[in-house]
Amino acid sequence: MDTATCRGALRCDYHDVRPGTRYVILSGEADLATADQLEHDLRLLLTSAGVTRLVLDLTALRHLDCAALSALLAVRETALAHGQRVTITAAAGTPARVLTLSGVGGLFGCPQPLHGDRREPTAPHNTAGRFRSLA
Repeated sequence: MDTATCRGALRCDYHDVRPGTRYVILSGEADLATADQLEHDLRLLLTSAGVTRLVLDLTALRHLDCAALSALLAVRETALAHGQRVTITAAAGTPARVLTLSGVGGLFGCPQPLHGDRREPTAPHNTAGRFRSLA
């Protein structure tokens, strides 16, 4: 399992699901205290050779505030400028409400409606032991 970061209240786990696509599970809290970490870690995950798409799963994220949302948007803009994509495959609870109410979810290709959605993370099958750490 690869854990991109586990500093403070935010954790970022990832694995490569196919050439060019990196699947990222965010868990914990993404807020003013962790927004810089979030932006740094996601940018770092995009800099690996051959990565053209980050697929974010926010179902394990307990909190998402406007600072973290701004960090996600900044990473998306940087990715687009380099011919890459950042999408959100799933979100639940507060993060889903923030994405829906802000209208930002559509920019990331979020499925609608997100609010109240308590689905399990949608990682590809047979992912046990495939996550790695940047730390």
